[in-house]
Amino acid sequence: MRQYKFSALTLFVRMTSVMIAVVLALSFVSCTKSGSDFDGVRFESTHHITVQADSIDPAVSAYIHDAVLSDCNIDVEFIESDKLSIYDGVNADISIDDDINVITTYYRMGAIRNLAQYLVQYGSNLTDLTGLLGESNLYSCTSDPSEVWYLSQQEFSPDARVTFIRSDWLDKLGLNVPSSREELHECLIAFRDNADVLLGDSSSSMIPFFVDSEPNKSTKPLFDSCLDTAIDDQYFYLHGYTRTGQDGYKDGLEVLNDWYLDDLLPSEFWNIVPNTKESYLPIESGYVGAFCAGYDYLYANGSNSHIAALHSVCGEDADYIAVNCFENSNGEYTSWQEEYLDEHGTKVFIPMTCSDPLACLVYLNWISSAYRIDTISSIPGGKAYLITCSGLDYVESAEQARAVALEVKHIQRGNKCVGYGSYHLQFLNLDTDYSYVYPDSVSRFVCSTISAPTGEFDSVYDASFEQYLNSGSSMIYFMRSREWDKVIVQGDMTPW
Repeated sequence: MRQYKFSALTLFVRMTSVMIAVVLALSFVSCTKSGSDFDGVRFESTHHITVQADSIDPAVSAYIHDAVLSDCNIDVEFIESDKLSIYDGVNADISIDDDINVITTYYRMGAIRNLAQYLVQYGSNLTDLTGLLGESNLYSCTSDPSEVWYLSQQEFSPDARVTFIRSDWLDKLGLNVPSSREELHECLIAFRDNADVLLGDSSSSMIPFFVDSEPNKSTKPLFDSCLDTAIDDQYFYLHGYTRTGQDGYKDGLEVLNDWYLDDLLPSEFWNIVPNTKESYLPIESGYVGAFCAGYDYLYANGSNSHIAALHSVCGEDADYIAVNCFENSNGEYTSWQEEYLDEHGTKVFIPMTCSDPLACLVYLNWISSAYRIDTISSIPGGKAYLITCSGLDYVESAEQARAVALEVKHIQRGNKCVGYGSYHLQFLNLDTDYSYVYPDSVSRFVCSTISAPTGEFDSVYDASFEQYLNSGSSMIYFMRSREWDKVIVQGDMTPW
């Protein structure tokens, strides 16, 4: 009986080895065969592929079909997303999904292709695709470059916050557009001292620099400029998310405390809840000199936008200009991306049911050129077809702010943990509900420190930080320390 089991096991292992070898051989043959009539730009014979699209416009589909057929000899057919399902195995040759866990699960099951060998073998022929995505989007699946089961879209909508400042006030007071924190501070003081000139009878409503009850977010550019960009992976992991324990964070609090004592912030900012009427009405009413926000904050929603409301109250001359003012110790404008894995956004993948992955990559390369992006995005309904990039839907009035936001350097600690890679970090617990563990403690700590009376900043900071630690932060730090030691130091990959 034991001999039979051993023989069956041996036979099974041998059969499995043979099957794996056959699959690898067929994969190599498929790769070689599909590229046998490819000259680096165009196929000699017509290749047919299907492409998933969230919405289909006949005019756009016809334009792309004819153009890519002429340029690459690829006959492309578009299929609407609602007719496809990865769960049922009904996929287009080029598929898209925004659930990274589902895609990864199906890849581990052998239902999605590994594109790594194609990117290596044909990389010189896919320069528009690789140039658009860059390494961070090409190899966002894992730190191992030999496994690529999806491509992340290039995001043209920058995450970095910018500083908006009243350009008409600068002109009225003869001030230059600020480009540093010191220059911004001088402008804010000028706004405060000339409130009667700028606001007349409403001078008492002047708010030189607007902050709400969550300064950690609403003044993110300031705090980002104070943080140490050389922080190592372990320290970043232990102090991640709220950043309050990182070196330099206290410096940001001290700057805001100085500004608060100089009457540059709202007198009771801790009562202003984000995304409420109290948070945007001062801006729409024309009382705010400067504030930090996403590049399209003022311009979204068209006739109902904040900038439209400002114009209706103060006239068309009232306007803001976007600037970068908060430079770090290296003179750079930075935005910290603090998630460990770049799991948001649409992912592009090629299922195993696709028999011509090279043609798919050639198509993706074709649609990723700057010329094609500009051309297709200019056609009504065309942006839905640009699956290798996103964030092209923004109003023209936001272009200046968008350009300023794109100048910011991202500290992408989150895409992959530099020293260890996402393979190890998947075994670290990153999903603790911090708001549940210590609700509002970050805001209480930050707001109480910023509003510290003159000469009491250090004592208020120490007391508030101690209370913040006791409310749950130290517990999170301890939990993370144990996890780091278990996974990284001891090499224990046992899931939580």
